[in-house]
Amino acid sequence: MIRTLAVLRRPAARSAVALLTLLTVLSPGLSRGLSVGPNAGAGDRSARDRVSEIWAVIQDRGDKTPRGLFDELGQIGTPQALHTLERSIDELRRVWSKKRAFAAMGHFMGDAELRPKALNTLEFHAKGSDEANALAASQALAAFGEVAYDSLYVVARTARDDRAKAFAVGGLAPELVMRNDAASLELVLDGWITPHSGSRDRAVAVLWRFQSQPHFDRMARFVGSKTGSYAMRRFVLVTMENHPRGESANLDVGVEAVLEKGAQSKDPALRYHALRAMNARGGTDHMRMVERLAEDREPTVRRIALEMVARAGVRGFDPAQMAQSRDEIKRQAASVGLAELGTPAAMEALHELLTDDDPTVRAEAILQVGRRRDRSSIPFLIDRLEHESGRLKRDAWYSLTVITGKDLGLRVGSWRSFWRKEGESFVVPPWSEVVEAAARREASRESNESQVAFYGLEIISNRFALVVDTSGSMKEQVYRGKTRLDVAKEQLEATLSRIGEGVLFNIVPFAGAARPMDDGLLEMDEIERENASLFVSRLRADGGTNVYDALAAAFDDDRVDTIYLLTDGDPSVGEITDVPTLREEIVRWNSVRGVRIHCIAVGKDSALLKGIAEDSRGEYVRVD
Repeated sequence: MIRTLAVLRRPAARSAVALLTLLTVLSPGLSRGLSVGPNAGAGDRSARDRVSEIWAVIQDRGDKTPRGLFDELGQIGTPQALHTLERSIDELRRVWSKKRAFAAMGHFMGDAELRPKALNTLEFHAKGSDEANALAASQALAAFGEVAYDSLYVVARTARDDRAKAFAVGGLAPELVMRNDAASLELVLDGWITPHSGSRDRAVAVLWRFQSQPHFDRMARFVGSKTGSYAMRRFVLVTMENHPRGESANLDVGVEAVLEKGAQSKDPALRYHALRAMNARGGTDHMRMVERLAEDREPTVRRIALEMVARAGVRGFDPAQMAQSRDEIKRQAASVGLAELGTPAAMEALHELLTDDDPTVRAEAILQVGRRRDRSSIPFLIDRLEHESGRLKRDAWYSLTVITGKDLGLRVGSWRSFWRKEGESFVVPPWSEVVEAAARREASRESNESQVAFYGLEIISNRFALVVDTSGSMKEQVYRGKTRLDVAKEQLEATLSRIGEGVLFNIVPFAGAARPMDDGLLEMDEIERENASLFVSRLRADGGTNVYDALAAAFDDDRVDTIYLLTDGDPSVGEITDVPTLREEIVRWNSVRGVRIHCIAVGKDSALLKGIAEDSRGEYVRVD
């Protein structure tokens, strides 16, 4: 009642009907008197009175206006209702409430007389300098489809706010594809921003439709420019990868010209993606350029270029010779090339790399002998099982099981006994038998409560990082009053209590940004165990979900060979939030690192986490 009296004392005059409406909204006992449905104002109330009532509520409640009232104005559909929606924009402050008002103007799109007025209003605000209005109006226009194409075209060309332009370009995409002219391609290249315009995959689908020679010429200049956004230049390269080779000579010429510009970019990530596209499409058109990039300073570029020239048989890049290089990246690439050759001499050189001084080279060699599945590798892997520790020991065991179809555990003696008894007559089983045996083992595997684990995923690495989501959604309660973060902290505490002394570890909580416990890996001892426990106890849930920064922080220490990533949501903030793009970026980072990334999805399945685990040969689990 106190708040009602305060309203009545306002100096602004109100009609009796408006005051009655305010009393109805503000008094719980009378709330039935103001319906937000389409039949509100039935009986003795005219549409005009109803619009006046709603206007009074909007003036009083502003952003707290019930959302249904904006829709009701649209459903009333009179010039006065549209005018009231237009006036309401100045009464609202938040983007989400402005969105409701602008979205309600969609009801007028079927009215030949009022539609132009509604579109003009939306276009005016979408082009304007008020950021909240521009974003809300452009989003509304983008949702209206074909009827709004003319206005979207104006906004895409003239809006002051880049995100408003991006929403307009996304909404206009079907029309731009149909026009398929130079101006339309220009709008896509300059205006598309993910996720405002749409996903990476949608951008690629749009760009794929521009296939004339002038289009390819423009995309080549765009990729080679310094003014275009990095994300869009990358999308162009992905689009080129999606053009099959050999379907059209003219198409191949255009695609290769774009990829050549990408390979010449000063940005190493773009050089990498250009090479990746070339490699995926096949052919030797650019082998001289690839040969030069095989000496690139950026390791990820050098690695993929080396694999390409070795596979193409370019003189001077024989895998056996590369295996003797001082460059660990060349020795990594040599492992791949030698395994693909598979000759006795190649396998002998590959087995030598199993004892390389660099752990990333040994990891690659262990992986490749497992993929080759040659019986000659078995005694060398047994030797690695004896001399490796942490994750590489488990990698050697895994490659042994892949070749033999047997699981004799991590004990070297069991494997040596097997080889003494069966080595001379042993025949590598078919891959189908290996898969069936692995499935049987998985089904019968019992948990070991004494093992070091995180959410049931065994920790066998001695150089790992625990990357844990602490965003606002982790406040959600799951059972017995515990939040998702409470459960994660319990899991962290249990893991920390069992980590052996001397093991290198780090904890990387993340929300809107990554907040690692330390800049790099810490050596576990009793002091660090206490410090880590205190660090975990202080974690609080708040903010967005920045998976990009979190993994970048974990990758920052070159010693990390295993990451455990836990999150309950999709990326919402950070340099990259688009799922396919983020996944590709992690693959690029990992192309010379071989980091195993195990992923824990909380509350729901995650396509991103499944993909990251699959790409890195890690495990994926979902927990509720």
